[in-house]
Amino acid sequence: MGIDIVALDKHRNELREKLYKAKEERERLNKITNELKQVKNNLIERINEYRKEGLMHKEKRDELNQNVARAKKKRSEYNEEYEKIKKRVEEVRRTYFPTGPSLESLRKKRDELEFKQMTHQLRKHEEEELIEQLAEINREIREREKVLEGNEELEELVKKEEELKAKSDKEHQRVQEFAEKAQKEHMEMLECFERAHHLKRELRKVDKEYIMNRLNADKAHREFITYIKEIRDIEEKIKAIKDAEKRVEIKKEKDVLTKKADDIYQKFKKGEKLSTEDLLLLQKAGLI
Repeated sequence: MGIDIVALDKHRNELREKLYKAKEERERLNKITNELKQVKNNLIERINEYRKEGLMHKEKRDELNQNVARAKKKRSEYNEEYEKIKKRVEEVRRTYFPTGPSLESLRKKRDELEFKQMTHQLRKHEEEELIEQLAEINREIREREKVLEGNEELEELVKKEEELKAKSDKEHQRVQEFAEKAQKEHMEMLECFERAHHLKRELRKVDKEYIMNRLNADKAHREFITYIKEIRDIEEKIKAIKDAEKRVEIKKEKDVLTKKADDIYQKFKKGEKLSTEDLLLLQKAGLI
């Protein structure tokens, strides 16, 4: 039996070494798992922040696009009314000048020639010719404007035309401003969603590593528990062997005590003198 205990004790020591290694590995992996969990939580928090910010930019963009649509609608309404007034202005002017180019076309022609004079490098005779054309057009414009002066209907129509043009230009400016702001919000929205998407890819990698570490930590823990059970089983076997050995030893001692007590008891029956020790031995054996 002694040999069995030595073998079991050796095996128990080996299991204890494995137990400590499994515990260290479990604690190491649990530490990494907890760190990765914190990384995951931080990534999720940042993703949610970018998504929230992106949705905020989307909401602003949609609101600005609605403003664009409203401004475009107003601009179209002003332009439609402007074209009607403009047509009526031309009709009134035509009553004074039924033939030849309209006053509006003359002004347009004048603007084109002035622009050409400022932006083109002209030869001397070309510039002189252009100056003569401008002088002639300006003369005709002044003559027509002089003729038209005092026409209350025309003045009212021109004033209305100018007001509508100013309103249309203002709405056009609003369209551009709202569109630029909407585009800015759109780009910022895309940037936020792109950052969130990038972090999601990173989160998937961290989550995969987190799961692997957690599984390995669980495996190390199961090994730790298995070694504990095996060590307890061995300790129970060692205890059982020692208990059995102790019972055998006690029986041997008892047999020796019984035999010795029987010998002393025989002396007692014969009337031989017994020592105090002999008497105590008989008493222990239950013979007196």
